[in-house]
Amino acid sequence: MVGIEIQSDVCEMANRSILYNNLQEKYKIINGDIKKLDSIITKESFDAVVTNPPYKKENSGVTNIDESKLISRHEIMCSLEDVIKAAFFALKEKGSLYMIHRPERIVDIMCTMRKYRIEPKTMRLIIPKPKEKPNLVLIKGIKYGNSFLQVPNPLIIYNQDGTYTEELKDIYGINMEEI
Repeated sequence: MVGIEIQSDVCEMANRSILYNNLQEKYKIINGDIKKLDSIITKESFDAVVTNPPYKKENSGVTNIDESKLISRHEIMCSLEDVIKAAFFALKEKGSLYMIHRPERIVDIMCTMRKYRIEPKTMRLIIPKPKEKPNLVLIKGIKYGNSFLQVPNPLIIYNQDGTYTEELKDIYGINMEEI
């Protein structure tokens, strides 16, 4: 697995974590700019791209005085379009793009994916607790995929009492008897 991170301090932290966990045979984080991806990787060389791009457009929402957090949260160093364009470049034909983002950006995400011939295939809303509004969305797209979007039931993270839902425990393999 190869990661591309534009912030050198975040890249260094990720690489320290890889070394600390003895995972250097499986993971590599490169300090680079996805807008210059053609100088970092070979075109169409990945089966999947997983991304957690900045959620907020530049000059929108509450901004953080911490520059690293500001860059991570706002489209300052890269935009949603930059991320999807880079995914198209990196993915093999029928490769998968997996993205987590904010629900208010669903239209932007879907339109941009289609612009770059990555067909949205699955969209799942994430809800913190029952009866709350979704705060995240998971989207899977396939490069050159046929049009058909599946929308499974939302994933609810917590029960009303603050404990994890059964589905989330299943996803993470949490056995309550071990806790």
